[in-house]
Amino acid sequence: MHNLPLTSNRLRRLFAYWQETAGTLPYPSRADIDPTGMTFILGDLILMDVLAQPGGGSRYRYRLYGSNVVQRQGFDLTGQFLDLHPWPEFAAEIIPCYDRVVAGGQPEIFTREQALNGRSFRHQSLLLPLGQDGAVTMLLIGVAFEAIQQL
Repeated sequence: MHNLPLTSNRLRRLFAYWQETAGTLPYPSRADIDPTGMTFILGDLILMDVLAQPGGGSRYRYRLYGSNVVQRQGFDLTGQFLDLHPWPEFAAEIIPCYDRVVAGGQPEIFTREQALNGRSFRHQSLLLPLGQDGAVTMLLIGVAFEAIQQL
């Protein structure tokens, strides 16, 4: 059982759902995940494909970019690659986190502060592995934004 310092009740609920769905496995498969079990956070979910690269390593492609995330950030990255993110500094920060989750099959938390649409936000992302047969093939990511000040 993992113990993560999550600041959002919705992220705690997502984590509990993920653990329950995994059961005795290290992590659930994509087929095990039922969106109706996550209605409380659907607009704040990102689903990321993990694509193995020749010679090792992974490349990440957004399969789903939640509607609330699109609204806050002002763009939809569905179908796009993470390494081509409009904010290159963000991609450089998050890729090593994704790599750790893929390599170890363990959840991780990513926290960042940034300015969006004239406001300063803190966001915490819960990075959850999905896969089967010992291989992480997708990441399920819940994002919780908290406005911390007007700029």
